[in-house]
Amino acid sequence: MRELSIVQPYVPRYRVAFFDGLERVLRDDDVRLRVIAGEPTKSQKARGDSATAGWLERVAPRIVEIGSRHLSLTYSRSLWRGSDAVIVPHQGSSLDAMSALARRGQARVGVWGHIASYTSPLNAVDGLVERWQLRRAHHVFAYTPGGAEFARNAGVAPRDITTVMNTIDSDELLSALDQLSVAEAQAALRARGAPDGPYLAYIGGLDESKRIRFLAAALDLAHRRGADVHIVVLGRGDQAELLDRAVARGQVTRLGYGGVAEKAAVLRGARAVVNPGRVGLLAVDCLASRTPLITTDWPWHAPELEYMRGGDLTQVVADDAGAFAEAMTATMRGASPHRVADWPDPPALGDMVENFRRGVRSMLDG
Repeated sequence: MRELSIVQPYVPRYRVAFFDGLERVLRDDDVRLRVIAGEPTKSQKARGDSATAGWLERVAPRIVEIGSRHLSLTYSRSLWRGSDAVIVPHQGSSLDAMSALARRGQARVGVWGHIASYTSPLNAVDGLVERWQLRRAHHVFAYTPGGAEFARNAGVAPRDITTVMNTIDSDELLSALDQLSVAEAQAALRARGAPDGPYLAYIGGLDESKRIRFLAAALDLAHRRGADVHIVVLGRGDQAELLDRAVARGQVTRLGYGGVAEKAAVLRGARAVVNPGRVGLLAVDCLASRTPLITTDWPWHAPELEYMRGGDLTQVVADDAGAFAEAMTATMRGASPHRVADWPDPPALGDMVENFRRGVRSMLDG
């Protein structure tokens, strides 16, 4: 049996279903899967989405201080150096990636991730390092078509690129939505303290990456203008207190962390989902529930926003709190929740697992 190790900075809860599925299909291919990951950062822990699983092996991270920044770096070569193949993060600061690619003759090496620089600007050195990683790897696993195109433009042969179509397990959410009427959803939200009437939804972490300070500023402006805006917030994080003023004014109902049933209830009656920054797998929730998205033209969204491009699926406004407040107000004043007739299906988790499996076979077989 051949062994494949996948190294991750940490494994969020939503990734468990993917690795469970990948472990099963690779076992059929006579490949043993090991997932080696560090611990979540303080901000990630505050979201409450850190995973535990039988296939997960933990490695203590190294904390590096650079000015006011604290980088959490894993280095786990001692755990994966005997594997037939290793897949490492496509990240210039990844010690595991640099070690595996520098000695790639000892094992087949793949890189996976966004591939293109989606969520933050690259400095010149990181850009050079990450392009070297792409050309040095035996195989590239890109989250979305945009990342695969970037790899091709960087000189990677198309046969050595797999577009995995990064997603989450939406089947359970689709089932919950099918079984829930708008009236039942409204009753469930009232039981949690949400007022009657139209509302917008926010689903996800309440931290800097999601620009909660921007959202709070937009709500402040809406309040000063006398606009009626209400957001039901499902999620938690270390910037939750930035919404305290909006909660006190009755603009926000904060539900805390929720599972699939709570997510379905929030999405079922929402006029739109709002998120001013780093839209990522939230796009899958929007597609599954057929709920439009309001966001900004901020340049650092995650690649999964590509799934929502075109048509009336997404309202992209200027990266300005006033413009965002106006968009929320206009949507709240609409006669009914806006629904688009012809929605694409969300990427399926089973397809993601099979895409990844094919990439692993190609990488192992050379």
